[in-house]
Amino acid sequence: MDATAAPSTATPPRRARNAGATREALLAAAQEGFGRKGYERTTTREIGEAAGVDPALIARYFGSKADLYLAAVAAERLDDDERVGPVDDSQPFADLDQVVEVVLRRTARRGPGPILQALVRDDASPEIREAARARIVRRMVDPVAAQFEADGADRPVLRAQVAVAALLGVGLGRSLGWFDELHATDPDDLAALVLEALGRPD
Repeated sequence: MDATAAPSTATPPRRARNAGATREALLAAAQEGFGRKGYERTTTREIGEAAGVDPALIARYFGSKADLYLAAVAAERLDDDERVGPVDDSQPFADLDQVVEVVLRRTARRGPGPILQALVRDDASPEIREAARARIVRRMVDPVAAQFEADGADRPVLRAQVAVAALLGVGLGRSLGWFDELHATDPDDLAALVLEALGRPD
């Protein structure tokens, strides 16, 4: 080997990772980047480099930069519920019962979550707001609509949208103390009332 040869400037190969490790690395890098520089000033290239993976994998595992932002914020606040167990915030809910149970119990413990905040805050970018809307449709509206449709309900999609909108309003109003009795009611009792009001499919 020629000792006078210039050292190689080639980029070192990225470490091989499995899917789970790649997703976690991207989440961790996104949390650090968004927390330090904010959404707009953090690029997907920077996140990929910090995670040691191809930035194009963000689209594979999360869909978009906005989706990654929501996932990163949600992951910081996610914990297991002592009653319903761990809930994967990337997957649709099973049915209306689970939507009501998790939303009410989480808002009772932690206030409005990052997805709901992204919908109602004036300073959220249109990209983040649309990602939040799409996430709620996929995780909540679609499975509830399928449940209503299987039950033979008329206009199942509209019914599901009304149910989810009402539920999010109840959760927001309760956490912000809009009404004294609503704020003071135990989440279990409130969940039963909400399910009755929404006409849960039998």
